[in-house]
Amino acid sequence: MTGPYNRRTLLRTVGITVAGTIAGCRGDSSTSSNTDEASDDTASPEPTSADTHAESNDAPSIDEFLSQTDNYDGITDETGTGSVTVDVGVEANGAYYGFNPAAIRIDSGTTVTWEWTGQGGVHNVEARHGADFESEQKSSTGETYTQTLEEPEMVLYVCVPHEGVGMKGAIVVE
Repeated sequence: MTGPYNRRTLLRTVGITVAGTIAGCRGDSSTSSNTDEASDDTASPEPTSADTHAESNDAPSIDEFLSQTDNYDGITDETGTGSVTVDVGVEANGAYYGFNPAAIRIDSGTTVTWEWTGQGGVHNVEARHGADFESEQKSSTGETYTQTLEEPEMVLYVCVPHEGVGMKGAIVVE
């Protein structure tokens, strides 16, 4: 391959393949049966500085945190709903290494359910900033993990096995 773009694409694809293979070896066969209805995935206007800047000095802004997440195109407004579903293992970042939507805005007291698609191997959901939560690693279609977020805050989370390839998400709790 010639040119920096083609070489980068090849190296990224190889890195994603290796990361997926390694992550698949760390699988967990646990299951969960909680599910909630999915909401409309309507994207909101571009985030404002109030939406994207962290409340503490050690957390990056949402834009910074999701800068390597290729399916992030703004914050999806889910305010006014009691529950929201985020798909885990959607096509993003060169394979099935994404959350959909990548970033959401919700009201305090909203229940967020992450639902596995069964694609991309083993995934989990772990908070890096804001709320404190961590799911088990799961891989089967329909498995879920649920959190109710009560405090106004910015929550940044990742899939630990695929964090390096950009599998990250964000929640703005109002």
